[in-house]
Amino acid sequence: MKFPCPQCGGEILLQEAGGFPVCPFCAAGLVLDLGGVRPHLLYRPRHASTDILPLLRRWCDQQGLPAPSIVSVPRLVYYPFWRYVSAGPPRLIPAWSTLKPRWADLKIPEAEQAFFDPALVARAEVVEATLPEAAARERAGPESGAKPGDLLHVPFFEVGVKVGTATVPASVEACSGQVYVDALPRAAAAAGAGPAVRLVMGALLMLVEAALLPRAWVALPVVFVTAWLTYLAIRGGLENPSP
Repeated sequence: MKFPCPQCGGEILLQEAGGFPVCPFCAAGLVLDLGGVRPHLLYRPRHASTDILPLLRRWCDQQGLPAPSIVSVPRLVYYPFWRYVSAGPPRLIPAWSTLKPRWADLKIPEAEQAFFDPALVARAEVVEATLPEAAARERAGPESGAKPGDLLHVPFFEVGVKVGTATVPASVEACSGQVYVDALPRAAAAAGAGPAVRLVMGALLMLVEAALLPRAWVALPVVFVTAWLTYLAIRGGLENPSP
């Protein structure tokens, strides 16, 4: 079987009708299946391991969660996806067997693409593609269009994160810095909202007291005591979040 390389145009001779060959002329990674010959791509990381904690802090702020801490050594992993951009919004469908909810609605990274080359991934872990493109297209639905998808690998930092009293595994996308988890821990969410709720309740209580106690010499001490108790409650919630 002969076919031209989509990168350099060199003629490639193969004995098998499928797989992930490499062009002997330009070393471009390719995908060969019933849909034809297409490039095998990867996204280049834009973030290093030193960026993980700031990215997690930003994510926790956006979710209203307490400040996180990293409890495991981050691992850089390249996951395979079939990308569909021919119709509807671009979509990424996992190209390996997984049931984790975090991979259900991924955003396509805005980063430089390159032909897949083992030298580019260095010592990172690479998950091999095992889901055929036809099966991924069926999973993507009508929005995938008639054109076969492109196979590409996306880099993620896999890390354990402690938020409040809960520890969750997180995937930090190494191009755009998006954080993906399977589910937000309830304990962490409650811990993040607690101090704000206490502050609002304390302020409302002080307003009611000031309205019900017309004499200032009586109202001021009561409001002061309420403010002090509210401060202690907020500080206790920050130092000892609810389990």
